Amino acid sequence: MRLLLLMLAVAVPPLVGLGLVMMNVNADALRLAARELHLAIAGDVRRTLRGELERAQQELDGVGYLLLAPGLGSGEERDALVASKLTASAAIDFVTLYSPQGERLGTLKEKELPLPAVPEMLPTSVLQAHPESQQGLQVLDVVMKNGVPSLRVVQRARKDGATQALLLTHLRLEPLLEQLRTLGEDRLGSRNAISVVNDARQVVLHADPARIGTSRKEHGIFMAVAGDASFRSPFGVSPEFNDDGEPMVGALETLPELGWAVVVQRPRALAYASLGWMRTGVGVALAICAVVALAGALLGARQLARPIEALVRATRDIAGRRFTRVEGGVEERQDELGHLGRSLGEMARSLESSEKELVEQTRVRTALSRYLSSDVVELIAREPERLRLGGERREVTVLFSDVCGFTRLSESLPPETVVALLNELFTFATEIIHRRGGIIDKFIGDSVMAVWGTPESKPDDARQAVEAAMELRRWVETGNRRWRQKWGVEVQLAMGLHTGTVVAGNLGSEKRMEYTVIGDTVNVAARLESMAQPGQILVSAATREKLGPDAEVLRHLGERALHGRNATTSVFEVAA
Repeated sequence: MRLLLLMLAVAVPPLVGLGLVMMNVNADALRLAARELHLAIAGDVRRTLRGELERAQQELDGVGYLLLAPGLGSGEERDALVASKLTASAAIDFVTLYSPQGERLGTLKEKELPLPAVPEMLPTSVLQAHPESQQGLQVLDVVMKNGVPSLRVVQRARKDGATQALLLTHLRLEPLLEQLRTLGEDRLGSRNAISVVNDARQVVLHADPARIGTSRKEHGIFMAVAGDASFRSPFGVSPEFNDDGEPMVGALETLPELGWAVVVQRPRALAYASLGWMRTGVGVALAICAVVALAGALLGARQLARPIEALVRATRDIAGRRFTRVEGGVEERQDELGHLGRSLGEMARSLESSEKELVEQTRVRTALSRYLSSDVVELIAREPERLRLGGERREVTVLFSDVCGFTRLSESLPPETVVALLNELFTFATEIIHRRGGIIDKFIGDSVMAVWGTPESKPDDARQAVEAAMELRRWVETGNRRWRQKWGVEVQLAMGLHTGTVVAGNLGSEKRMEYTVIGDTVNVAARLESMAQPGQILVSAATREKLGPDAEVLRHLGERALHGRNATTSVFEVAA
């Protein structure tokens, strides 16, 4: 029963969660697609309307040119040219000329077209709204003729920078209305889904001419975008709103140059119709998956429960570091559980062997680290073949550090105190040297010999050795405060460093050996240490060359003769 519940708990919630996530993702995608569709349709209508206005402007510019351009013949010839142009035009079929003061001068039209009804005088508001400096088309209003809407527009005809006449015409809107009808039916499912309104929220363009001129001020989409928002500002929105209690979705994009807006709307149920089918399909799929999971759990529970419990106990034993055999005959099974049981058994035996080996290696490394540096211990563990007598030539930097006045210190303190002080000093010296990448070669009474460059070398071995010496000197100054309070003594170190070639390797016998370095480099470093005063760090010229830009911390002390050597050595002191 527990296995059954576990399988149901594992199988069903993820499926339900996945279904909910899929529905939410698809719902969001559907809403986003609907918004993008509405905005795209509004944009198409807006671009088409602007294109019609631009075409009308170009044709009126052409009429103005024919009327005013020099060298085109007499007035009758010019009128004939204009009439021919109007006959070929798909947007306009007449032009009425007005003087710059707004008086009607006459009308040019197609021969078969009756004289259109136009005002004798342009209103003052039209003249004032169309100053001399303005270029382009001025839209006045929408007029109805035989139930067909047209757009009344005015264009200024100019010559030599001055207005010579005003051209008034009616722009035919049949192509635009047909586009509104087609887009609404084909892409939105309703021929009445698209309209164009002015700043007063009155319909100026609609697929149904009977709706032109009606007020939409209380329409839901205008309330959703703030009812008093001006269409003279460019913006576009795609809100969800209620219209007469019916949930709707749509879009609104403005034409700031006209103070108009394109409105697209349709019922939310129509826009999101596929969402209901999707939810039903996901629900059915979830139910089927739950039933299949339940059936599978019921059929397999008995066959799986016992071996799984045995495997669980085995894994718990392994986690508790008890490497036992898998119980219940699981390893004898020939199915996947049997393979898993045998694998767990092999793993337990391998882990038991590995743990024993690891414990032994840890014990050996811990013991070795008390006598050798961690680098040497790692080298021996990684390359056991290096545990043989002999060595190799390497360039290293050797540091000798000695406690000044140690004999006097030993005479004034009990031996136990001397040992405790040296152990404390050597503990921190070891920490500093190891942190700086060096190894402790040996402790010689109250002295420490450290080496950089073996068993592994680094480009900055000399710099690390000098910085280790400086850090050790600073630490002794801190330690002296404690030693004065505890034992009433102070310690000063003398240190010497030299860089050169040595033989690094194992020295001794097959039964007892130690890893060390041998060569004249070691002797020079020891002589520099013996020459140093308390608290002084002496460095050879060879080490100074390795420091590069860091050599500025050194002060040249001149040529010095080292004990036991014929040639003099250039000696430098590390600044305090």
